[in-house]
Amino acid sequence: MDDLFLGSLAPDVIGFDAIRHIAPTFFAIYPSAQDLPRIVEWQKRIFRQLGLSGVTPRPSEILHVSVAECGKSKQQRQPLDVALKLAAERFSCPSFELTLKTSARFGSDNRALVVVADAAGMRDVHGLRLALADAQKPFGLSGSRGMSEPHITLGYRDNLPIERQLVEPICFRVKAVDLVVSNVGHTEHLHQARWSLT
Repeated sequence: MDDLFLGSLAPDVIGFDAIRHIAPTFFAIYPSAQDLPRIVEWQKRIFRQLGLSGVTPRPSEILHVSVAECGKSKQQRQPLDVALKLAAERFSCPSFELTLKTSARFGSDNRALVVVADAAGMRDVHGLRLALADAQKPFGLSGSRGMSEPHITLGYRDNLPIERQLVEPICFRVKAVDLVVSNVGHTEHLHQARWSLT
């Protein structure tokens, strides 16, 4: 059954337009292959710094910072995959350094341990979100333009601290944003495209 489900999310099986109706489809920042090992070590140090035992760590391959959902269809004239390819050609956003430095608990059940970006990172991720929305708009896709609180989810546990705390910061260069489909229930992100920052 698992293999059948995975196959059903393949764009060439059901078409990319259908995917976004059955699985979260969004743009996200992923650490580069060079940055990922030090971020995984940092993840472990944050658990120790906060004195948290029993945290279920998020797998390294899905450590990311969510930026925005794929644009919603508004007078979309081409199939979604074509519209997004055209939007990618139009997309322009400068590369930036992203620093994460404050722990918090997120989620409807407050079980997600996250580390939130600093003020400069929030501004830069918001600029990226606007650039994504601007690139999609001419092709009938309406992207979110609202402010968000960029963060990386490190793990899950009950009874996380209520108060936010400054933690050992981590910084990495954002050179691209990925379009992904979340294979819900399988702890897997299916990467569909990478849009490079300048």
